[in-house]
Amino acid sequence: PGYQSVVQAPLLAGGRVTTLPLRASDGWGVRLDEVAAAIGPNTRAIWINMPHNPSGTLMSREQQADLIDLADRHGLHILSDEVYRMLEHDPSDRLPAMATAYSRGISVVTLSKPWGACGVTVGWVASRDRDLIDAVADAQYFGTACPARSSELQALMVLRASDVILQRNLAIARRNKGLLEAFMARHGDLFTWVPPRAGAIAALRFLG
Repeated sequence: PGYQSVVQAPLLAGGRVTTLPLRASDGWGVRLDEVAAAIGPNTRAIWINMPHNPSGTLMSREQQADLIDLADRHGLHILSDEVYRMLEHDPSDRLPAMATAYSRGISVVTLSKPWGACGVTVGWVASRDRDLIDAVADAQYFGTACPARSSELQALMVLRASDVILQRNLAIARRNKGLLEAFMARHGDLFTWVPPRAGAIAALRFLG
């Protein structure tokens, strides 16, 4: 499972996408052997979504390091969708941003999830690859040359109150996870799940 437009956007741009399944039986985790097997001579980047949406799973730091090593050996970028980063239920589980952890890493962030400001429609792309950032800026110019001034002001207000907002939203996610855990305990004959470790949603399977 994953966000549909992530696959469709490169296809519309004329690219090729190789998708890999995530399995509940593996805890929705990434299998690096499958990632390695999918890399071909024309592969340019690895895309990941971590924390994962909709399962709420997280890689370990060791797994992240192994993925970076794999990408580095093949000269690949890693495009990391980090929209649920900062909503780890245990903040000690938080992974370094890919843009920080890897010289070819790209982190994509939005105010819509951890900060709960989806109507502001402001986000950012971070990377140490200056040429790539320039190319992204050029491509973005053809879609939305400049953001709405009202959105910029609202985004600034959100970020100035970032700590308070994140603490509030994390508390809500933790409380709701507890309610869902109680529900699952009562109805384990009807549903199965892998408890999420981040984010505000979970993937449940109906057994009926």
